Amino acid sequence: MSIRVAAFAKLNLCLRVIGRRDDGYHEIGSTVQTVDLADEIALRVTQGAVRVRNEAVTGAGPDLTEQAARALLERKGVRGGVEIDVLKRIPIGGGLGGGSSDAAAVLVALNPLAPPVLSPQAVVDLASELGSDVPLFLCGGLVRMEGRGERITALGSPRSETFVILCPPIHCDTSRVYAKWTANRSGGRSEPRFGENDLLAPALAAYPGLAKYYEAMAATSAEYFGMSGSGSSMYGAFSTADAAAAASAQLATVVPNARTFVCGATASGSRVLGGSKE
Repeated sequence: MSIRVAAFAKLNLCLRVIGRRDDGYHEIGSTVQTVDLADEIALRVTQGAVRVRNEAVTGAGPDLTEQAARALLERKGVRGGVEIDVLKRIPIGGGLGGGSSDAAAVLVALNPLAPPVLSPQAVVDLASELGSDVPLFLCGGLVRMEGRGERITALGSPRSETFVILCPPIHCDTSRVYAKWTANRSGGRSEPRFGENDLLAPALAAYPGLAKYYEAMAATSAEYFGMSGSGSSMYGAFSTADAAAAASAQLATVVPNARTFVCGATASGSRVLGGSKE
């Protein structure tokens, strides 16, 4: 059997870093919206090993998608394998959660394809072991993230705005940005407004070249704007699709070396595109 899945990106509409935990992670509070900028993942159950084809992955060792597939099959005690093809559209290193979204989509899609089917809570537990952002995409939509990111609460209907995402040609290393936060101890316990992100100042300190992209987004007519996650992507929220299209065109002129995407909010972290019995 095979299945194709769209794995959506996320935007941190606000992000508060509360402090560093005893386990080395940081305690956060963030309101997050998934959007329809998506990677496409094709899975086919086989009798062989776990194999992933993803041209965007250049590092040594298995990527998070492969780790998710292996962990799920091992937890089930299944000896078979799966072939996974990943078509990347979500920029890497931009704070949009593409790797975590891909991993969550694999868990959601592969679970029913390779019996026995794990319970929803068992899948959530497995997602939490894989990474802080992975549980978010099991739910998707408009959610609240707490703890190190693994505690997810659905907040109701998706946002109605149209979002413009600006992706600079800069990849932010999360640990480097958090190291700057530790040095400066920015943030607090009050609830941030949409657009506020305690990691913005640390990201700008770690990567000064980000400033012109933030300023370019600030110069648009966005209802609110900010940086997603630990960067480098900036976003703006617009009340109409026409306003978003105009802002995207403006950004393409002001910072032509960046990529822009016009996106709508989604109600889930992934969506099945199709499947077949073979």
